[in-house]
Amino acid sequence: MNTKLEFISRNHVTSDIWQLHFKKPRGFTYTAGQYLEVNIDDPNPDERGNQRWFTISASPTQADIIITTRLVEQHSEFKDDLFALKSGDKIDAKGPMGDFVLPAKSAKILWIAGGIGITPFISQLQYLLDTEEYNRDIVLLHGLRSINEEPAVELIKQCQAVMPRFKLVQVLSESKPPKWEGYTGYITAPLIQRAVPDHLKRQIYISGPEPMVDAMKETLLKINVTEKHIHQDWFPGYKEKY
Repeated sequence: MNTKLEFISRNHVTSDIWQLHFKKPRGFTYTAGQYLEVNIDDPNPDERGNQRWFTISASPTQADIIITTRLVEQHSEFKDDLFALKSGDKIDAKGPMGDFVLPAKSAKILWIAGGIGITPFISQLQYLLDTEEYNRDIVLLHGLRSINEEPAVELIKQCQAVMPRFKLVQVLSESKPPKWEGYTGYITAPLIQRAVPDHLKRQIYISGPEPMVDAMKETLLKINVTEKHIHQDWFPGYKEKY
């Protein structure tokens, strides 16, 4: 489905992470976890062109379409164009697309996110909260460079308050706050086995930079996770390890 998205506003979330809000087109429907192909017309694009793919980080229960993304110091021409949008400007989008969505209610879930790769899980958590699906069995394993880069602090707190079977495990790779007692380093096979001892019984969803997602699948296969239990969502252009 081709559509026009009308820009409303942007807000700074934390660190270099921003949310961009667009009006939801009339009749536009999607499932939490799906993504859009976005095209911004630029006569002088960089080598990656005028197209990018973004998870819709808003839940279908919310009024706006929201894209959550990073704006680092050295960024693309596309990001310049995206962050130059003014209220009322329109961009082309295609979608929704993708099957990186919630499984059956009875399924036990392990979400593994690298950095900004948490965005499909933000959409899904908000959806579960809004639809009062409080009994989902979910472990969110989130690899971050710093605790200050967590983009969903308040949402996670809300879910922890009402979802007794929701568990957050954060892994910090670069800096940790004083008295941090959680995991540090990167998400490894021993860490998964220690933090999520029943991982073999879970449907596992991996989202993040493409190298991280591919490496994590290989890690899971080595600890006897069956391939049919592994679901992947790649974020092209991001190269960080988690």
